[in-house]
Amino acid sequence: MCGICFVCGLSSSLCQAEEQASLTHNLLHHRGPDSCGHVTLSINDKLSAIFRSCVLWLQGPVPTAQPVTDKEGNVLLWNGDILAGYEIPGEKSDTKYISDYLTGKDEKEIMCFLSAIKGPWSLIYYQKCTKKLYFGRDVFGRHSLVWQLPSEQPWMFLVSSVTQRSAEVTEVPALGLYYIDFLHSKLDVDFHVNLIPWTHVNESNLLALPSTIHIQKQRLESPIKNQLNISLPTEDVLENLRALPASLDNEHLDVLYSALKDDIDRLLDILKTSVQRRVDMCPQKCQRCTNTQDKCSHSRIAVLFSGGLDSAMIALLLDSCIPSSESVDLLNVAFEQRIPQRQDKKKKNQLDCATNGIIPSRNYDVPDRLSGRSCWQQLKEIRPGRCWNFVEIDVTGEELARQRESTISHLVAPLNSVLDDSIGCALWFGGRGEGTLEGSPYVSPARVLLCGMGADEQLAGYSRHRGRFSAGGWPALLEEIDMEISRIHTRNLGRDNRILADHGRAPRFPYLDEDVVSMLNSVPIWRKANLNMPRGVGEKILLRTACAHLGLTTAAGLPKRAIQFGSRIAKLENSKEKGSDTCSRLVEN
Repeated sequence: MCGICFVCGLSSSLCQAEEQASLTHNLLHHRGPDSCGHVTLSINDKLSAIFRSCVLWLQGPVPTAQPVTDKEGNVLLWNGDILAGYEIPGEKSDTKYISDYLTGKDEKEIMCFLSAIKGPWSLIYYQKCTKKLYFGRDVFGRHSLVWQLPSEQPWMFLVSSVTQRSAEVTEVPALGLYYIDFLHSKLDVDFHVNLIPWTHVNESNLLALPSTIHIQKQRLESPIKNQLNISLPTEDVLENLRALPASLDNEHLDVLYSALKDDIDRLLDILKTSVQRRVDMCPQKCQRCTNTQDKCSHSRIAVLFSGGLDSAMIALLLDSCIPSSESVDLLNVAFEQRIPQRQDKKKKNQLDCATNGIIPSRNYDVPDRLSGRSCWQQLKEIRPGRCWNFVEIDVTGEELARQRESTISHLVAPLNSVLDDSIGCALWFGGRGEGTLEGSPYVSPARVLLCGMGADEQLAGYSRHRGRFSAGGWPALLEEIDMEISRIHTRNLGRDNRILADHGRAPRFPYLDEDVVSMLNSVPIWRKANLNMPRGVGEKILLRTACAHLGLTTAAGLPKRAIQFGSRIAKLENSKEKGSDTCSRLVEN
């Protein structure tokens, strides 16, 4: 994980603009604490540019400093993970590999290279001989990239992983590879950006772009190799579905598992490979031990852990991907629960205690804390050879307000809804990993953070899927899933990346591995979800049955619970707010 930033402007004013961006520099450094550097170069008689990068060490024997300038003067800023698609020699980082590979390549070769990468990435690449600046994000938009298009004097163009909140800054749409031709464009008169879109991107996505974006005819091949299986269940299939038990208890689990066994085996195999890829690309050192020669004995890997289905499955598969001697941090976040107004007597007693110098206790037994503890206990029972560190991250209202104002509001931006605020704050504190472990203060030293995003969109995990199914049956559900998958790149993974990477950890999403998505796309809809079954069973039935079969029966039966409700952050704020409302706590700071 890295923080990358490109700023281009009039040579006379660029340095002054850079000096004013101290908060942006700090945010970049949070993402990449292991190495920082910058390169300044002249684009033409009028324009100069600064390439800046802060690196989090994840691949290669030692950190690779950025920006990387090759023998031809090309400059690379890379924020990504090549998890598959190319075999990188063990002595070389993926950053150096990419820089060497792209040297001397033409536009078509650059496109083909990026199309074959499996893994999350964002990139800024300046080719000196053509004076073209290429930039973009992976097919799912898993890594953040924002931009500020030139609008007023002094002329300035910015592309960055993160920057301080501004009304002029928006997210770079994850639609393909963008480029600016500095050689043939009079940018201060007629500025425009060219886009080479991914093959799957439809015209409606492109029509929504600013008029300064020029769409190119050629397209980038998507690393997702198959389209969604749109077959509908036949009458025979429906009869078989009606005969299945609508329960995951021990009495009926074997029947469900037998019915879904082939797809469960495929899913577990490819999901384990996805987890394995994401932990293999991590040094044998935690955050604390980067500069030491001693062998690291701390947790390198953490899981954002609610105790629900998605995070429980990741934790369980992780157990088979790393040595048994390594501990794993399970990061569980909870926000304090306020005393309801109706409890007047209890409230008065607590106020009396405070008057006498006794601080009343705070309650953090929120739904995610309770389910997290339960799943943690079950993990210890079925995988007793592993040290599972259940890290209780308790957040007070005061600290929430303080950190939102100083940091989180800039990371959530350019998004600004109540929902963005709630999810962003919950993820930030969870990703920070600062809490207690068995009653003692603890800060997770993990370098990689595994997260469960992406399962619900593919496996009909949201309540809206059940609503569509109730209204229109299997065709309506299939249509909704198709839309969900096609718009993953427009969702909020950029926001989540900005939030979680702020602690110098690499957030990684196993359910959004290209091969996992391709496999799930190939499975008929009724084998992924059966919404005739009760809530907590039918949605994500394939994953639930697999989880229960492996022994995590508690997590397998939990209904979907969004982090803002499970962590109870929503209870701390105005209960009358709607998730889509503009959040005053973000825009007024």
